[in-house]
Amino acid sequence: MRKVEDQMKEILRRKEIYQAIKTIRQKIILETVVCGCCAALMVAVIAFLPRLNGLSDQAPIRQYGSMVLKMPSVGYVLLALLAFILGVSVTLLCQHWKQKKQKEREI
Repeated sequence: MRKVEDQMKEILRRKEIYQAIKTIRQKIILETVVCGCCAALMVAVIAFLPRLNGLSDQAPIRQYGSMVLKMPSVGYVLLALLAFILGVSVTLLCQHWKQKKQKEREI
Protein backbone atom coordinates (compact mmCIF):
# COMPACT_ATOMS: atom_id res chain seq x y z
CA MET A 1 0.00 0.00 0.00
CA ARG A 2 1.12 3.46 -0.75
CA LYS A 3 1.10 6.19 1.78
CA VAL A 4 -1.39 9.01 1.51
CA GLU A 5 1.38 11.44 0.53
CA ASP A 6 2.48 9.16 -2.31
CA GLN A 7 -1.08 8.85 -3.52
CA MET A 8 -1.52 12.64 -3.48
CA LYS A 9 1.71 13.13 -5.42
CA GLU A 10 0.54 10.64 -8.04
CA ILE A 11 -2.83 12.36 -8.30
CA LEU A 12 -1.17 15.75 -8.78
CA ARG A 13 1.23 14.32 -11.37
CA ARG A 14 -1.62 12.80 -13.36
CA LYS A 15 -3.56 16.06 -13.10
CA GLU A 16 -0.60 17.99 -14.53
CA ILE A 17 -0.28 15.50 -17.39
CA TYR A 18 -4.00 15.81 -18.14
CA GLN A 19 -3.81 19.62 -18.13
CA ALA A 20 -0.76 19.56 -20.43
CA ILE A 21 -2.52 17.26 -22.90
CA LYS A 22 -5.64 19.45 -22.81
CA THR A 23 -3.57 22.58 -23.50
CA ILE A 24 -1.76 20.88 -26.38
CA ARG A 25 -5.07 19.82 -27.96
CA GLN A 26 -6.44 23.35 -27.69
CA LYS A 27 -3.32 24.79 -29.32
CA ILE A 28 -3.50 22.25 -32.16
CA ILE A 29 -7.14 23.10 -32.83
CA LEU A 30 -6.44 26.83 -32.78
CA GLU A 31 -3.43 26.59 -35.07
CA THR A 32 -5.30 24.33 -37.50
CA VAL A 33 -8.18 26.79 -37.66
CA VAL A 34 -5.77 29.68 -38.26
CA CYS A 35 -4.01 27.79 -41.07
CA GLY A 36 -7.34 26.93 -42.64
CA CYS A 37 -8.52 30.53 -42.46
CA CYS A 38 -5.30 31.75 -44.09
CA ALA A 39 -5.67 29.20 -46.87
CA ALA A 40 -9.32 30.15 -47.40
CA LEU A 41 -8.36 33.82 -47.49
CA MET A 42 -5.72 33.12 -50.12
CA VAL A 43 -8.21 31.20 -52.27
CA ALA A 44 -10.74 34.01 -51.92
CA VAL A 45 -8.20 36.64 -52.96
CA ILE A 46 -7.12 34.56 -55.95
CA ALA A 47 -10.76 34.11 -56.98
CA PHE A 48 -11.67 37.79 -56.64
CA LEU A 49 -8.41 39.27 -57.92
CA PRO A 50 -9.57 39.76 -61.53
CA ARG A 51 -12.64 41.57 -60.23
CA LEU A 52 -10.51 43.94 -58.16
CA ASN A 53 -8.45 44.93 -61.18
CA GLY A 54 -11.62 45.41 -63.24
CA LEU A 55 -13.21 47.63 -60.60
CA SER A 56 -10.20 49.90 -60.40
CA ASP A 57 -10.44 50.72 -64.13
CA GLN A 58 -14.20 51.32 -64.09
CA ALA A 59 -14.41 53.74 -61.20
CA PRO A 60 -11.63 56.32 -61.36
CA ILE A 61 -11.33 58.22 -58.12
CA ARG A 62 -9.20 61.35 -57.88
CA GLN A 63 -7.37 60.31 -54.73
CA TYR A 64 -3.94 58.97 -54.02
CA GLY A 65 -5.27 55.57 -52.89
CA SER A 66 -6.75 54.88 -56.31
CA MET A 67 -3.25 54.86 -57.81
CA VAL A 68 -2.48 51.69 -55.89
CA LEU A 69 -5.53 49.87 -57.27
CA LYS A 70 -4.74 50.85 -60.86
CA MET A 71 -1.38 49.13 -60.76
CA PRO A 72 -1.43 45.48 -61.83
CA SER A 73 1.18 44.63 -59.21
CA VAL A 74 -1.30 45.02 -56.34
CA GLY A 75 -2.46 41.44 -56.88
CA TYR A 76 1.06 40.12 -56.58
CA VAL A 77 1.59 42.12 -53.41
CA LEU A 78 -1.60 40.74 -51.87
CA LEU A 79 -0.72 37.18 -52.81
CA ALA A 80 2.81 37.56 -51.48
CA LEU A 81 1.49 38.91 -48.19
CA LEU A 82 -1.04 36.11 -47.83
CA ALA A 83 1.56 33.50 -48.75
CA PHE A 84 3.85 34.91 -46.06
CA ILE A 85 1.06 34.75 -43.47
CA LEU A 86 0.25 31.17 -44.46
CA GLY A 87 3.92 30.23 -44.30
CA VAL A 88 4.27 31.69 -40.82
CA SER A 89 1.20 29.85 -39.58
CA VAL A 90 2.38 26.53 -41.03
CA THR A 91 5.83 27.07 -39.50
CA LEU A 92 4.28 27.72 -36.08
CA LEU A 93 2.12 24.62 -36.44
CA CYS A 94 5.14 22.45 -37.31
CA GLN A 95 7.12 23.91 -34.42
CA HIS A 96 4.24 23.14 -32.08
CA TRP A 97 4.09 19.53 -33.30
CA LYS A 98 7.84 19.18 -32.75
CA GLN A 99 7.53 20.45 -29.19
CA LYS A 100 4.62 18.10 -28.59
CA LYS A 101 6.66 15.10 -29.72
CA GLN A 102 9.53 16.14 -27.45
CA LYS A 103 7.16 16.41 -24.47
CA GLU A 104 5.70 13.00 -25.24
CA ARG A 105 9.19 11.50 -25.23
CA GLU A 106 9.86 13.01 -21.80
CA ILE A 107 6.64 11.58 -20.37
